[in-house]
Amino acid sequence: MMVKEFSITRRGFLFLGLMPMALEASPLVDLDRGLGLFSSHGHLSSNNTNAKLMLLHDPEPEPELNIFNQLSTTEFGPIGLEKDLQLSLLNANTNEVMDLTLSKDKKLSLEKHRLLNRFFKDWRTGEVTHIDSQLLSIFFKICTECSGSKNSLRVNIHSAFRSKQTNETLRKNSVKVARNSMHILGKALDFSVPSLSTVQLARNVKRHSKGGVGVYDTFVHLDSGPRRVW
Repeated sequence: MMVKEFSITRRGFLFLGLMPMALEASPLVDLDRGLGLFSSHGHLSSNNTNAKLMLLHDPEPEPELNIFNQLSTTEFGPIGLEKDLQLSLLNANTNEVMDLTLSKDKKLSLEKHRLLNRFFKDWRTGEVTHIDSQLLSIFFKICTECSGSKNSLRVNIHSAFRSKQTNETLRKNSVKVARNSMHILGKALDFSVPSLSTVQLARNVKRHSKGGVGVYDTFVHLDSGPRRVW
């Protein structure tokens, strides 16, 4: 009987001794802010809903170097949409909004392309690059299908262009970030559609994309690189 009482007291003493360490330790997953092991902790909004849209540094498969050295497509042909579409794009990291009107069977104007280049900038550094025309064409066709019978669609952009500086910073925090990410070339978009589940969106993306498709809990990765699915 006395041995049992001593055992309980000893466990209690050890528990009390470990409590300060447990309280000071940072959690592996921050549920309040929607952040996990590979999430960015910078530039957070006070709005929890917006914070849960933050970029998860997707473990994109490493593309071949010869693909990485290819230039982005610069010329736009007709987008080839089946209908006119009004897109409302939300940058989930900065809360910036861009409204874009796309016309059936017409080319994307150079001015609209320049505006998209700025909207899809590296939000951490402010650096802007040319966003691949082939990527945009596929993205617009996916958006048209996602809109269903409507002529408008809201899309959340989680990540687009990523500078080499940003990519290297992310790599230091996670070995799962590709050294030669398609994001560096302006050939990748991570996005979600509030009106669709990630599973539904992924089906549409896989139907239209001949490049890379990555499916995550809160967004889908689309790129105009080599065909691969993860």
